[in-house]
Amino acid sequence: MLRALCTSALAVVVSAGCGSGSSDTAAPATFSQVYPLIFPRATKAQCSFCHGLPPNEKSNGNLSTGMDQSSAYRALVGPLSTSAKCLGKPYVVPGKPQESLLLLKVTQSPACGDGMPLGGDPLTNAQVEMIRSWITAGALDD
Repeated sequence: MLRALCTSALAVVVSAGCGSGSSDTAAPATFSQVYPLIFPRATKAQCSFCHGLPPNEKSNGNLSTGMDQSSAYRALVGPLSTSAKCLGKPYVVPGKPQESLLLLKVTQSPACGDGMPLGGDPLTNAQVEMIRSWITAGALDD
C-alpha cells in the first residue's frame, strides 16, 4: 500500500513540476497528499512511528502529530518547536519552505537537531519536493 501511495505521490509531484525548475501553473501538492506518505501508521509511514506517540523530549522532540490528519495539521502549522535542540523554530511557515522546520528536518542537513526520520530511510526526493510544494503554496488544510 505504501508503494502505491508513493507512486501516486510521485505522479502528483511530476505533474506539479516540482524540482523541475518549471514555471507552469500545475497544482501544488495538498496536505491530503502529503499526509499519507509520512504519518499514518496504517501505511507504515515513517514519521508516525515516533511522532504518533505522546510528546516526549527524548523520543520525538516534543512533537506529537496525533493519530489523524486533522491532528497532524494542527500540530505542524502554527506551533513552534519546544524541543531543546530546535526551541522556538516554527514547524511549518506557510509560503516559506526555507523557514519550515518540517522541511529542514527531512533534508540532508537540518539547521538544528537530527535529520528525520531518525533511524529510518530518508524520504525520497519526490516526497521532499511534495512537502516543499505544499508549504510554498501556503500549507493549506484541504
